[in-house]
Amino acid sequence: MFIGSDYSRAQELLEAIQFFNQRGWSPATSTNYSVRTLNPKNYIISRSGVDKSKFTINDLIVINSQAEIQAPYNLVGVKSSAETGIHTAIYEQFPEINCVFHTHSPLATVLSMQYEKEGRIVFDGYELLKALDGIGTHHTNTVLPIVPNSQDMAEILGNMKGRWEGVHGFLISGHGLYTWGKDIPTTKRHVEAFEFLFECHMIQRRF
Repeated sequence: MFIGSDYSRAQELLEAIQFFNQRGWSPATSTNYSVRTLNPKNYIISRSGVDKSKFTINDLIVINSQAEIQAPYNLVGVKSSAETGIHTAIYEQFPEINCVFHTHSPLATVLSMQYEKEGRIVFDGYELLKALDGIGTHHTNTVLPIVPNSQDMAEILGNMKGRWEGVHGFLISGHGLYTWGKDIPTTKRHVEAFEFLFECHMIQRRF
């Protein structure tokens, strides 16, 4: 169904989903991923309810900025994630970004619960901070906000109000990571960077 540059985007998105599943960061049917199409008001997004280990390009669908599934993907039984509204809200918040990833790694899940009361994790001085777009030195820190989990996406987004500036992602407590970027490779790099930082943070806590 995808053609031209949108086919290339869909294929690249599929490869990222397969990579995250192999790393254990998208178990079973969890997680969701999107990328802006050639039409900047539409997004390719992973459909709901499909085991990511069996995910194919046919499990990617197209939605508009109102989270409505577009033809010819609007078939009976095909749904986008319950968290689609978070994707569209992030695109609205950052018009310059073109990709949003949501992963469920064990480290992200555990740390998000351990630091929920603080409402954030701060990563300071790590060389790998430079993997986050716009950071050019390890002599800095980055804040990763944490919000409580909810079945109400408006509540999750409400808890991020006023906290978007200067961040590269956020955690939902007991749930997982959202991060975004200018394209798929950048956003994939952000996921990998945060996972490295999570692991370093956990190792530090042992000493």
